[in-house]
Amino acid sequence: MRGPRQNAGWWLTGFLLLTLPAAAQVQVGDNLSLNLKGVVDGGYSGAYGDLISSSHSLNFGGDGALTGSYYSPNFLNFNFSPYYNRSGASSNFQSITRSSGFDFSSGIFSGSHFPGSVSFAKAYNSQGSFGVPGLADFTTHGNSSTFAINWSELIPGLPSLTAGFHKGSSEYSIYGADGTSSSTNQGLNIQSGYTLAGFNMSANYTNGTSEAAFPELLSGSSQVEKTHMNNNGYGVGVGHRLPLRGQWSLNFNRMNMDDDFSGYHFNGTVDTVSTGAGVQPTNKLRLLFSSNYSDNLSATLNQSAESSGVLLVVPNQQSSSHAMDISGTAIYDIVRNLQTQGFVERRMQSFLGQTFGANTYGGGITFAHGFLGGNFNTSVTVAENTIDQADVKTLGFTTSANYNRRIGAWYVGSSFSYAQNVQTLLITYMNSYYNYSGHVKRRVGKFVWSTGASFAKTGLTAQHGTDSSSESFSMGMGYKNWVSANGSYAKATANGLVTATGVIPTPLPPVIPSDLLILYGGTSYSVGLSSSAFRGFTASGSFSHALSNTLNTGVGSWNKTEQYNFLVQYQFRKVYLTGGYARLLQGFSASSTPPGTASSFSIGVSRWFNFF
Repeated sequence: MRGPRQNAGWWLTGFLLLTLPAAAQVQVGDNLSLNLKGVVDGGYSGAYGDLISSSHSLNFGGDGALTGSYYSPNFLNFNFSPYYNRSGASSNFQSITRSSGFDFSSGIFSGSHFPGSVSFAKAYNSQGSFGVPGLADFTTHGNSSTFAINWSELIPGLPSLTAGFHKGSSEYSIYGADGTSSSTNQGLNIQSGYTLAGFNMSANYTNGTSEAAFPELLSGSSQVEKTHMNNNGYGVGVGHRLPLRGQWSLNFNRMNMDDDFSGYHFNGTVDTVSTGAGVQPTNKLRLLFSSNYSDNLSATLNQSAESSGVLLVVPNQQSSSHAMDISGTAIYDIVRNLQTQGFVERRMQSFLGQTFGANTYGGGITFAHGFLGGNFNTSVTVAENTIDQADVKTLGFTTSANYNRRIGAWYVGSSFSYAQNVQTLLITYMNSYYNYSGHVKRRVGKFVWSTGASFAKTGLTAQHGTDSSSESFSMGMGYKNWVSANGSYAKATANGLVTATGVIPTPLPPVIPSDLLILYGGTSYSVGLSSSAFRGFTASGSFSHALSNTLNTGVGSWNKTEQYNFLVQYQFRKVYLTGGYARLLQGFSASSTPPGTASSFSIGVSRWFNFF
């Protein structure tokens, strides 16, 4: 029995040492200042299941933050934060993966005429998510790295110059799915500005490349989908003040695009010119004017979607296209919190071998004021649209309202918005949508109860099958710090594109080939319970469940994911005693890999240190 007693003695000694205070300060030479703090932990952990290799062992890990400066923080400062064998996915629960990596950032010449910065980060075996809008995300695991460097020249009286470069990569797998996904990206951005004789002048240059490869598991395809985007361009702008408290600006931009998405190729150059002016003759009246021209409407559609992470594949892209908008707006404040506006717009487009023109004119009113002891604001806009090629007039309508109020111990709030025949980027398509939500909160002594709900639906007026809808409900209650509980439910149906980061709702379905779109939908719910019954003690647990399905050209996939997470923690001085458990079940019918489970647990002790 001597061996076990000796081991117990060593563990007890180590625990007592961890409870002792630790603090120090270090100065290296006259100019280098350093500060190091962090958490060190150790304990027993295990992992098992169909999706991961089984293991049981004593583990040690921790994280730290080394900060410092040389000469002064404005001359050189840095922050280095390594972590080893730690859960990077959630600080509240035990994670299936225990990741390692570091984050580094540094600034040089901060506050001077030549400031710069550098950052670099790497993560190994980190837990992440594959996004599904309106539903629970799928769980992933993989590696990633990012690097960025920036520098500026800001000398008074000379043109400013700012340059930045970034590069990143990632590789991950979705639990329960075949294959791996990967992505790389890099970009260069240069900007300059100068003021001469009252004219504010600017120039910029951008160059970016991104690639991604991911299995099309949600649509039943075993092929690896690939995307490649290579964009570069430049722009110049000028602006000047106008009489009557006004401002004018003129901008020109050229962008070259060379993109591939799953066998579809887009290559084009787009030149855009935009100008705008505004004046304020009186304190109550403002007049605005704007005009935009694009010599390649197909490329403009593609560019607008890329900004949200979606690549649009425009059919017949080789045919010439262009677009021009001219609009004027007058805004008048009738009284405080009551504002009216009137507007007129002319739009002209050439697309897919046809020419389109449309006129829009209308007005609106905005009101915000206290109402029945609460805060109320609303707006209403009405517009009439006419299309040159059709003897048809459509009435566009947009309204929204928000109200919040406290009624005794009750807190209530609601919001509502509705739109019919709202303009999209293409003249021939209009959008309609509605969404509303509400929440109620009630406090009785030390007991708090709350609930909320939201509903939304959107779609293109002239395009059948483009509707998307979602609804969600939530409820929570709690008594002091003793106990709190919450639950939620969500349901969604929409069209989308599968990308390396997840499913993205399509903003312009009319110009995306139907074989790239998937129809997805499903339901998800979750419950959670937590308690901090006494000082230093925390216990929490959660369960989430999601069922979804996807369909593309007659081939679909049924998907399921379930997650359990539990954590118990007690703090004694600077020592934390922690125990946790996590379990994941995830599977896809389109995958050759059967649904599987992955579980992990740990029990251990951690200690916060301020080393120096």
